[in-house]
Amino acid sequence: MKKLKLVMVAALALIIFAGCKKETQKEFTSALAKQAEMNAGDYSIVIDKVSIKAEDADAPTRTSMEMASKMISGTKISGDYLKDSKKNLLAMNMEFDALGQKIPIEFFSDQKNKSVYLSTEFLTEATEIAKEFGKEIPINDQDLKELQGKYVHITEEDMKKTAEGKTSKATISGNIDSKLFSDYLDTLDSDSFEKTDDTIKRTFTKKDIQGFIKYAKENGNKDEKKAAKDFEKNIDQLTKYEQTTTLNTKKNTQKTTLKLAAKSDGATVTADLTMNNQAKDSKKKIQLPKKADTVSMEKIEEILSSAQSSSALISETDFNDLLEAIRSSGSQLTQTQIDQIKRTYKPYLTEEQYKQLEEALDQTSQMAA
Repeated sequence: MKKLKLVMVAALALIIFAGCKKETQKEFTSALAKQAEMNAGDYSIVIDKVSIKAEDADAPTRTSMEMASKMISGTKISGDYLKDSKKNLLAMNMEFDALGQKIPIEFFSDQKNKSVYLSTEFLTEATEIAKEFGKEIPINDQDLKELQGKYVHITEEDMKKTAEGKTSKATISGNIDSKLFSDYLDTLDSDSFEKTDDTIKRTFTKKDIQGFIKYAKENGNKDEKKAAKDFEKNIDQLTKYEQTTTLNTKKNTQKTTLKLAAKSDGATVTADLTMNNQAKDSKKKIQLPKKADTVSMEKIEEILSSAQSSSALISETDFNDLLEAIRSSGSQLTQTQIDQIKRTYKPYLTEEQYKQLEEALDQTSQMAA
């Protein structure tokens, strides 16, 4: 009888314990869904450490990779967001903090019309930062003034043009509904969820991602199934994935630490990241920029193209030195050399400069004759 009682107590304890674990799992899913439903929040992403290595890389390449790793490590992105689920709108502010410099970026996403509005403010900041490092971004001051306070309107057509000729890097997050992920969480081992006071933690691995892809392919809608299949094509590049997410059910916060490694074309990239999100409700409304406050992507491309052409031109001082060298050479230049000089310098000269170059070369040719 004692043994029977012992077995019954043990069985009851297992049932109660399993019930608590299952409850913790449901609480995690519920807290995640609650935060996703909130229409606003503050966030931060810190790239704690990055390493880039390549097989059989020579010394200069290894040095460049090490420098790139050091520059990226410590980068922080922070800001806030506002969502309108009914109108499929998103407004987001972010600030890139890298190498002691800060670049603000503001954009709006109109998912219904598949377009994005990007503030041009970052161009001014990027230009100033470039000057501090002794570099020049090829945009003149007049163009910057005209763009001040404007938003670049990037349409679906613009995005298609940008994507032409490039390999698509599918991302499953942009096409998967949060409810599908919540349903998938319910299929996981309840013992893998840990609760301490108001926080619940769970660590996800590459195996979990593969499991979610399989679940999405079997249970998702048409778009979700396609996104899962596209993402599955790149999953083999991921050699390590360890994501620990901690939710605070009272404060509606989410902290995620991520350790990952990916290998492609002989190069291996490893990264450690820390992400924080404070979800909240807001009564603010999203107002897309007015048409008068926008510029087309085509206009931006024209400005950049013109600026790059101008920056590629030879300076007036260097041009004068070139003319002086040609004139001082007298009759020493052959016709072949004259033709070569014309071909070499034509792309870097204005029409007026090229005309002067031709005259100087013609004079040299006449002297030779």
